Amino acid sequence: MSPHGKLYVPGAEQIVPNLRRLMQYAEQENLLVLSSADAHPPDDPSFAQWPPHCVVGSDGQKGIPETRFPSPWVIPNRPESFRELPQPLPRQIVVEKVEYDLASNPNFDALLAALGEREGEREYVLFGVAAEYCVLAAGLSLRRRGKTVRLVTDAIRGITEEGSRKAAEEMSGAGITLTTTEEMVAGKTAPITS
Repeated sequence: MSPHGKLYVPGAEQIVPNLRRLMQYAEQENLLVLSSADAHPPDDPSFAQWPPHCVVGSDGQKGIPETRFPSPWVIPNRPESFRELPQPLPRQIVVEKVEYDLASNPNFDALLAALGEREGEREYVLFGVAAEYCVLAAGLSLRRRGKTVRLVTDAIRGITEEGSRKAAEEMSGAGITLTTTEEMVAGKTAPITS
């Protein structure tokens, strides 16, 4: 998100005001925020392709303050790290992952099932970086699971503008509704970040 970050997405800092607005809206409306966070070991093989980033326990792995609520509940990327939802339900659940797709966390489907049992069907609002990698993977995974998803087009950023555009087109083609921050804060929907 920052030009000083290890894996900077060009122009990402420009969407921070919209990220802040979406998170403030979620807080005001008492909506659950489901986030994903890369959680790489220091010797992750993916660092051959990408600069080392989001190493477990590093400041960069925490994400920016604008997208964090105090005391999020974290689900590590290990089998059986999730058994049941805590009570009361936290304001933010962070799903750690090593791959682009938050569904690669072996606990993801169990978490979705538990959230569905507790809250009924929900709509997911998708925003964050990088559009053509993590955001795209999250959106398509949710759609494959039959979830209703909205993509906040002015709250995503890709590695390239073309990548953002193509990712939005692919998600739209998969049945994801395209929306804006302004449209979202005028309605009531549960956000999911990527």
